[in-house]
Amino acid sequence: MADQRRVAPGGALRTDHPDEHRVEVVERGSFSFAQCGCGWFAPGRRSRDKSRRDAAGHLAETGAGTGADAEVA
Repeated sequence: MADQRRVAPGGALRTDHPDEHRVEVVERGSFSFAQCGCGWFAPGRRSRDKSRRDAAGHLAETGAGTGADAEVA
């Protein structure tokens, strides 16, 4: 069975701390997207605000939004 984990565009999947959620919003040209240290990433958006909401949604889904291991950059 193929590996189902997502890898951020141009980035490598982190394996040193897979439970650590460090979310950031990255800009590429006129698009932005949210990505996390666990390997999750959101689709490209023209709105930075939507990318930030994607990041907040990921943290809420994983339960990392209130933990000490969560960080939004």
